[in-house]
Amino acid sequence: MKAAVTSLAVLAATAVSAAEEVRVVHQHSDAMASTAAEMFRFEPRILALAPGETVAFLNSVGSHTVLSQKGLWPEGVETVDIRGRARAELVFDRPGLYGITCARHGRYGMVMLIAVGPEGLEAAAALDLDEVDASARAKDAYRSLADMLLAGRVD
Repeated sequence: MKAAVTSLAVLAATAVSAAEEVRVVHQHSDAMASTAAEMFRFEPRILALAPGETVAFLNSVGSHTVLSQKGLWPEGVETVDIRGRARAELVFDRPGLYGITCARHGRYGMVMLIAVGPEGLEAAAALDLDEVDASARAKDAYRSLADMLLAGRVD
């Protein structure tokens, strides 16, 4: 438990130091991938941010989208639905855990997690996927991403 708390503190400090930069998230379709989960993906798949940090989502064109994941979005925060845009920037002002999915490829596991502030990391530690409206494959991906986030393996 002490190691997990230390990891959370290190991740929060890293996020605070990066607050001035714009993080970039790409959406990929890799025809050379061996599985659908590898073929359709956000990159990076995990971010730890400080409140107020900006994320630029690239390539929300064609069949790729950026959508708030129902059941995995902070209460009271406006949801997102980005479609048909080469670049869209979002500012993550409110602490919490944000699940993002692609409308078409989310069922294959094209999801990502964004933890904002220490509260986002705490929410990842307490993640309950029963209320998340997603496929089993997407839920497995969210669980894996939360575990990676808590282990300090973020991009």
